[in-house]
Amino acid sequence: MHACLTDINFSLRPGSALGFIGPNGAGKSSLIKILCGIQKPTSGSVRVLGFDPSKRDRQFLKQIGAVFGHKTSLWWDLPVKTSLDTYRKIYGVSNIDYSERLSELVEALNLANVLNRPVRNLSLGERVKCELALNLMHAPTLIFLDEPTVGLDVTSKYEIRKYLNYKRKVEGLSIFLTSHDLGDIESCCEEAIILDRGRIRFDGSMRELNDELKDTVQLTVTTVAQEQYEAVLEKFKQKMQASQQLDPVSEANEQLVYVVSTSKITTVYELFEPGIYTLEIKALDFENSVVNLFNSWASE
Repeated sequence: MHACLTDINFSLRPGSALGFIGPNGAGKSSLIKILCGIQKPTSGSVRVLGFDPSKRDRQFLKQIGAVFGHKTSLWWDLPVKTSLDTYRKIYGVSNIDYSERLSELVEALNLANVLNRPVRNLSLGERVKCELALNLMHAPTLIFLDEPTVGLDVTSKYEIRKYLNYKRKVEGLSIFLTSHDLGDIESCCEEAIILDRGRIRFDGSMRELNDELKDTVQLTVTTVAQEQYEAVLEKFKQKMQASQQLDPVSEANEQLVYVVSTSKITTVYELFEPGIYTLEIKALDFENSVVNLFNSWASE
């Protein structure tokens, strides 16, 4: 089932990195397919680097790369180097450029030990890094990354993020990134768009997004009287529901965890009884703040 994209209008500055965020079904993958020319919009117009992507013009395709974390353009049963050599010929990359770019990619992404191995024998992290190398070999000006680090280990994520930042800052590579791993967005992007049910709900800088998300905090309520914690917490839950229309986001032994608007903190304090509850308030991290935002939209 494809999301219905409506009134999508945005631009990406040369040399910038734009993160597209949204829950499953928001339309992220559909949009990236349209921008790459894989899928044609039913209405409206799209221009990428001055081209209509759906026409698949050769000059357009030479300027873009696309990595889909769950798919591969590498030949499954052949060594990685075979795919890279073939792409060099398809894109007309000179021997000198190919040698220089391959050396840089091998060093940056730690690929020395995988080039001569069949793709089917690679780990997921190794395969995705090779996929990225394949799509950067022809020096595109714009790369689309759809969930590039899904399922990857911490080391592979770090290497990919570091190299993308290098290519953007030093060589002016423009990056369009969708990811459920918000660490990718935080590490690589200066700008962000949040998509919800096919519509843009936020379009601005990461600084502006972080400022907007600071409106909520995590509140942890713990009982002092351990032997009566179930009854005590149930009483507090009822108070929060009656006063603030809030349910806990998680419950564990002797604790309730809420996500609360900073504007409500004063009234929440009034619900506490000294000696019965203890309270801890801390800022939500970026990922939890975005998840909380998604949850609030789901109820609309």
